Amino acid sequence: MTVQETIFISGFYLFIALMISIQAYIGLRTLLFGITLPAEALQDRGVRGIRRNYVLLTGGFAVILGAACFLVTRHETTSQSFLYWAAAILLLIMMSFFAIRISRMSAQRLKAARGWQVAVQTKRAASLAAGRTQGSVLSFWWYSAHVAVMALCIFFVVVRWNAIPQPFATHMGPDGVPDQYTFKSVRTVFMMNIVQALMIVFFAGYNLMISRARTSLDPQDREGSLRKQLKLKKIHSISAWGISLLGIVNIGLLQAVILYGWNLNLLVRCNISFLVLFFLTLIGVLLYLRFRGLDQIKDVPSQEERHWKWLGSIYANPEDPALFVPDRYGFLWTINMANPLGKTVAAAIIAVLVTAILVIMFNFR
Repeated sequence: MTVQETIFISGFYLFIALMISIQAYIGLRTLLFGITLPAEALQDRGVRGIRRNYVLLTGGFAVILGAACFLVTRHETTSQSFLYWAAAILLLIMMSFFAIRISRMSAQRLKAARGWQVAVQTKRAASLAAGRTQGSVLSFWWYSAHVAVMALCIFFVVVRWNAIPQPFATHMGPDGVPDQYTFKSVRTVFMMNIVQALMIVFFAGYNLMISRARTSLDPQDREGSLRKQLKLKKIHSISAWGISLLGIVNIGLLQAVILYGWNLNLLVRCNISFLVLFFLTLIGVLLYLRFRGLDQIKDVPSQEERHWKWLGSIYANPEDPALFVPDRYGFLWTINMANPLGKTVAAAIIAVLVTAILVIMFNFR
């Protein structure tokens, strides 16, 4: 791999590793790997120790795996190196599930040993409609910017169709010489635009999900909690819009490099810049939510542990009419899998992501 490609892929790996390692400190402080704790338990040495051990376990594994992968891929081709790094990320994710399971079991044992009891709140205060008509998220018109970028890319393809070589290079070797080609066709030329369209559908759907998610209300401060929820939704909506727009532009640049012979270094620099900007944006959002206390909002109707399956990450409550609810960690939203439409929506989301991956794989194989 070239130096710039190495920086990009290793930077992406480090970002994934960091997000996995710090998730023990993201979201509700009274939630320890899906186990609900009383407020007085937050300063307990055992609780802090479980969080610290998770960071050491996942962080240490990430460092060892990343160092080994770097040493192995130094003299490999780009395609082989990407396979090694992809395998490393997959192993890291699998390791994180193992670490979460261990930490969750430790939290359960600690809670039982300390005799901590958390009263289940039976007084429910939530609105399925609040926020839908109060500008809680960006309107879909904002995504016209994404459509405009995609349309511009398609326009240039149509106008410069005859100038596109047959075949055209889809990959450059470490020496800058093309080492992989594909034949010119409507399918291969417009492949990137298909990916752009799928990205627009995915992020516009996520924006809709945020707007339709239940808005939690604190019985003691209904107006204040409503303002916090609406602000939380707006922050996530703006962040998703900006990140997705950068992604659409980046795919357009990739298409220009492949079809029109634009400088590959421009794309690599943009990829690195995109990764850095994405990382800084996400960390900034996390810090802002924590300082403002917006990540400590509880969704009372969905707090009972018995409704959260598979390591406390999947919500399934047949008695809850909501389709989208805030997740237990106070940061994102999730689907009520017991809702009749829950499995359909989850399948649609997975289908969009898998389709985008398959489109790229089958066209650049």
